[in-house]
Amino acid sequence: MPAVDVFAGLNEDQRAAVAHVKGPLLVVAGAGSGKTRVITRRIANLIQAAGTRPDRILAITFTNKAAGEMKERVHQLLGLQTPWICTFHSAGYRMLRMDRSREGSEGDFSICDDEEPEKYVRQIVKDLGRNPKEFEPKKLCHRISEWKNNLADLATLTPNDDFDAVCLDVAKEYARRLDAENKLDFDDLLLKPVRLLEKDTVARRRWQERFPYILIDEYQDTNTAQYKLIRLLGEHRNVCATGDPDQAIYGWRGADIRNILSFQSDFDKPNDPVTTIKLETNYRSTQVILRAAQGVIVNNTERMEKTIRTDNVEGKPLSLLAVDDELDESYAIAAALTRFHEQGRPWGEMAIFYRTNAMSRVLEDALRRRAVPYQLHGGQRFYDREEVKHVIAYLKLLVNPRDSGALARIINVPKRGIGDSTHEQLTAFAEEQLVSPTDVLERPDLLAQVAVGRAAGPLADFARLWRLLRTLPLGDPPARVRGVIELTSLAGHYSDRPPAELEDRLGNMREVITAAEQFREVDAAGGLVGFLEIVGLNTDAGSREDRTAGQDRAQLMTLHAAKGLEFPIVFIAGLEEGLLPLLRGKEIEDTKLQEERRLMYVGITRAMKELYLSRSRCRMLYGQTFHFQPSRFLAEIPSNCFVAKDATGRHAVPDPTPPPGSRRPSMQQSQAEAKAAVAAALDSGLIKRGSNLRPTTQVGDDRTLESDALAPGQRIIHSTFGRGTVAVLRGEPEDRVAIIEFDKYGAKELRLMYAMAKITLA
Repeated sequence: MPAVDVFAGLNEDQRAAVAHVKGPLLVVAGAGSGKTRVITRRIANLIQAAGTRPDRILAITFTNKAAGEMKERVHQLLGLQTPWICTFHSAGYRMLRMDRSREGSEGDFSICDDEEPEKYVRQIVKDLGRNPKEFEPKKLCHRISEWKNNLADLATLTPNDDFDAVCLDVAKEYARRLDAENKLDFDDLLLKPVRLLEKDTVARRRWQERFPYILIDEYQDTNTAQYKLIRLLGEHRNVCATGDPDQAIYGWRGADIRNILSFQSDFDKPNDPVTTIKLETNYRSTQVILRAAQGVIVNNTERMEKTIRTDNVEGKPLSLLAVDDELDESYAIAAALTRFHEQGRPWGEMAIFYRTNAMSRVLEDALRRRAVPYQLHGGQRFYDREEVKHVIAYLKLLVNPRDSGALARIINVPKRGIGDSTHEQLTAFAEEQLVSPTDVLERPDLLAQVAVGRAAGPLADFARLWRLLRTLPLGDPPARVRGVIELTSLAGHYSDRPPAELEDRLGNMREVITAAEQFREVDAAGGLVGFLEIVGLNTDAGSREDRTAGQDRAQLMTLHAAKGLEFPIVFIAGLEEGLLPLLRGKEIEDTKLQEERRLMYVGITRAMKELYLSRSRCRMLYGQTFHFQPSRFLAEIPSNCFVAKDATGRHAVPDPTPPPGSRRPSMQQSQAEAKAAVAAALDSGLIKRGSNLRPTTQVGDDRTLESDALAPGQRIIHSTFGRGTVAVLRGEPEDRVAIIEFDKYGAKELRLMYAMAKITLA
């Protein structure tokens, strides 16, 4: 095959990275800078110009898809197969197999499937005389996985608490049993090769000679075990790492940005330093989009200095949509997508990003209302998520106690010791008695006949729960949803999950409260039956869309799922303090804030031609309305990058420049200051003119406080939330709602017919 010009079409920096052969190389690749092209051309150059055999080059990626794409590109260039373009785990697996074959070991090892580690751990917990309900196997597996990926030495590990102490005993026995059965779990595919290379100098030298050239993609995403494996294999220093510290967004799953930041100090030698090449030319986005991204990311300190630039056109300015609430936001985005499609844009060119999975629900609803076809990328539709289905199943059973499908789903969720056989016995007995299973639960005389033996306690507990759930108000959907979540302790069903997953699932369950609250505002008389009807229609619509997979559809995804993708038109929703950046508690650690900023940077740089940012003045979360300040990231975008719009057409948009680090303005105000704040809010459009603004009524301490005693600006004391200031009053007197800014807890929406008993004037 004739020689291929591997430098054709490359810019100067890309050519330098491809041409480099000997010594350590760090390629700091900005977003959209052609990183994959550089890696594959460099592999081709090592084969073609340096005369390296294809199977002597180790090129590591993070996904099988990326590895397959690189293999295909090299094959198209040279017509050769490169067998060691693979993931970290695939490389570790092959290394272990080849070493065992070299040693002449009898039999091959097997790899645990996804469920086996938990089964092993569950049995070990029982064998140690511990209760699996107290020491949940899934949580123990997560902790053991953390230890393995951090290369912890179980022999010298010091437990932090009783849970860690038990987990350490379990981990040691788990390792012993896997070794005895010649099995490895997924984490062992990294841990075992590292231990092999650490302990066996002959094996280490052999593998270093086998791979005289090593390339690692997305180096900023490596964890401790992956980093150590590269350091051991790369002692010859012919290591090329590519990545971008500004796109390091996986710290929550173990990635350590310090690995790429320390590459130079790790591989530098006197008189033979690391070569660093920055790919700063972006081929994806317009100039204005890149200026916005740069304006945000320069505020981080954990980074390598670089400035992304492009020869593309200036492009359309960013648009900031400031809306009243999340419903306005979702309708505005859906309307914009429809308008672009009517102008000839394919749906698939448009994407909506958001910070948390729970935010997809209101966006999905708005898209369905406008018949916008969409695909949820990297996740499930809101009403298809397991935890949401559990909540809905409880609600369905409350509306229709004869719903056997709903009962089957929730009878042992959370786990309460009711297995399939007990469920079958309950169902069979109910059929004999010509009643429903829930009728049996409500009648002690019938329950006593089926709740016998080991099933007696679990069925009796479930019967008590069922009777309690039946007392929830049928006409109040939010109260029913909130009651189901709290009374059933559904959160406990996921307590053994990793923290990020647990928080995500809890957020999704609580979002059902918001959906119910918004339904009640539209249809106060619909009750729970009406709410479930809407949910059913939404679920069915999603099923119909799934059957048309492959059609042109708009894309919905979290910002994390957006990494590596690009779209001509991008919307980023929820740009508010508390959502993006996602704040857990009153303050946010600097390390977490920097990762949130990198997440914003990733979102911005996915946009090719047009970028729309949106924020809500109020947002309903978990059935309560909160006021949010604009995201600090909006203030970091240069003012000449965007135009501000109010999607409702009702308000002027205030300049989004909150003080750096602030979450909300201080509420330590006098009554006069509060009134001034309300006046300013009216001027800026934060409060609608025509709201129920009333002069303050002075009420003595010796009389019952009525709802008409409250007015915007009034200072009050709530028995639960403490001191606060009334911001907004709306609705008729018999159903009045107040939004109150509490000094300690922020804004909360309270229905006064229930809340007045807890309120006194300050």
